Amino acid sequence: MGNEGEIPKIERKNIILILIGLALTIPLLITFDFKSAVERIAAIGIVPIILAFASIHIGVLFYILGWYFLLGRRVSFRETFLIGWVSLFVNLLIPTVSTSGEIARVYLVSKRNGISPAEALSSIIVHRIVMIVPFIVSITLGFSYLMSFAFKGDATVILLPIILLTLTFYIIYKISLREDYIGRAISIVERVLKRNLESGRRMAKEYVSSFKYLISNKLLLSITMVCAFLNWLFDMFPIFIYFHALGHNLDPLLGILIYSVSIILILIPIGIPGNIGVREWVMTALLTIIGLSSGEALAITLTSSTITVFLNELFFGLLAYVILLSSPNPSKSFN
Repeated sequence: MGNEGEIPKIERKNIILILIGLALTIPLLITFDFKSAVERIAAIGIVPIILAFASIHIGVLFYILGWYFLLGRRVSFRETFLIGWVSLFVNLLIPTVSTSGEIARVYLVSKRNGISPAEALSSIIVHRIVMIVPFIVSITLGFSYLMSFAFKGDATVILLPIILLTLTFYIIYKISLREDYIGRAISIVERVLKRNLESGRRMAKEYVSSFKYLISNKLLLSITMVCAFLNWLFDMFPIFIYFHALGHNLDPLLGILIYSVSIILILIPIGIPGNIGVREWVMTALLTIIGLSSGEALAITLTSSTITVFLNELFFGLLAYVILLSSPNPSKSFN
């Protein structure tokens, strides 16, 4: 948790893995009627694509806004906005269940803005805990819809992933409230490394104190929760936009299911940036199962997943990365 940490590096292997992901899409294009998909994309038109792009960016805006409030507005919104986009960019290229992007957030906000690493980390942990609430709601609603049709009431199908996800964040929450738990972990590391980590203990104390303050601030948590649900809604809208553009009225619960699957596919750490290629295969297959033609399924997958999400976040994340690195460090925290 020190300032000596660095942003996870984007290496040649990450570029190679992107190429592998792109290569996986080639047989997909052949299998699912690429010619028809091109015609369907042309039928969608430019306006729905612009609206979908705008929806994603508004969603990201609310995602970052939630973190901005948790930082106590001590970092300028411009700086928070750029760092937020950089974290998405790093997560995209270095898929480690979002930890790479969070390391980048801790490093950048502490290195550039004078926020201690412990305070930065506590704001990010609280941010992720709050942001996971709409995701759990999404999974519950989406897989309840699937269960009602395909699994004839077998609650295990939806309960197990929800319980595991909730349990993980509950454990993180409880540990974050207990300085003694973190202290024991530090003691184990000290014995293994045969080093005194007193600075780590001080940071742990500061982290727990900051975490408790954020958790106890009900108004702040409420504002962040509103941002979380607005992020969730705008992040999901593109699916409905593209279905409507092709003349399909999408059941809201089915749309939530499709969105949930797409998010789960992003989170699974298989090593390929953005899980490009793999995600396209699964999403296209899912859309054909629910009744779309192969051309329509491929068109919606390419527009909503590959273009609107992956390429969009890749381009604007890289742009934010370049702008941030070329900007001077803020001379003082923003008040």
